Amino acid sequence: MINLFQKVPVEANNKFSVSMVDNTTVEAVFYGTGTLCISTQAGCHIGCPFCLSGTRGLFRNLTCDEMILQLAAAKGKGFDIKRVTLSGIGEPLYNLENVLPFIEHCQKHNFPASLTTTGGPLKNFEKILQFPHNGLMISLHAGTAATHRKLIPGGPSFEELWQILTKALKNISRRKRRKIGINYLLLEGINDSTVELDKLSALLQPFSDLTLHLLCCNTAPTHFFRSPSPSRFEAVYHYLRTMLPNVRRSNRWRQQEYGGCGTLLVYPD
Repeated sequence: MINLFQKVPVEANNKFSVSMVDNTTVEAVFYGTGTLCISTQAGCHIGCPFCLSGTRGLFRNLTCDEMILQLAAAKGKGFDIKRVTLSGIGEPLYNLENVLPFIEHCQKHNFPASLTTTGGPLKNFEKILQFPHNGLMISLHAGTAATHRKLIPGGPSFEELWQILTKALKNISRRKRRKIGINYLLLEGINDSTVELDKLSALLQPFSDLTLHLLCCNTAPTHFFRSPSPSRFEAVYHYLRTMLPNVRRSNRWRQQEYGGCGTLLVYPD
């Protein structure tokens, strides 16, 4: 019998699957930092070529109850959950009608909730910028529109995304601005050039409160995408630090085998 009051000591990430009533199964991951990463859709239509989660496209949205089920499954495993992030399978803004009540559920039960998004659809991006949350990570992965389209083919317009974000940042409090971050998955030979990095820095420099998260790619046997060597990654990090005040690197949890990002899968019936 599972002891719900026994906390499991965590020395590594724990990826696990959760089955829904229609036998659709999605994966979630618990990080040793106390963060539970859950999925918001079964599959994904964005089509990022470096991500396994959308390899088979989108099957359906998950309901709020199915997101709560992932939370309950993690608690049932004895994980000591301190916060929740909607950063697993799917684009949460395309399921906003279920995502918002789930965030409210988390807040009600004292689980600070954050989410990761590519920003589409833009009308919902505008809404989530104003909605109370514990963090909003925007997966950009590019400094130019051409590279953005290559890496996030089903995402919104690069220019329109920045227009909406710029307008919002000028009208929200500093406290809210500091909860917004930019994710940049560093990919060798694709977005690690000086030109791309300089363009990115130019976009971010007016907004010193934003944090740039420089991420490593979790490799998969069916994908050719790779992050640069550790020495090159460090060089890029220090180069960006000369231009931007808030740059962070992937922590060790995101770089473990079950780091989750880009590797979670869905198993439809």
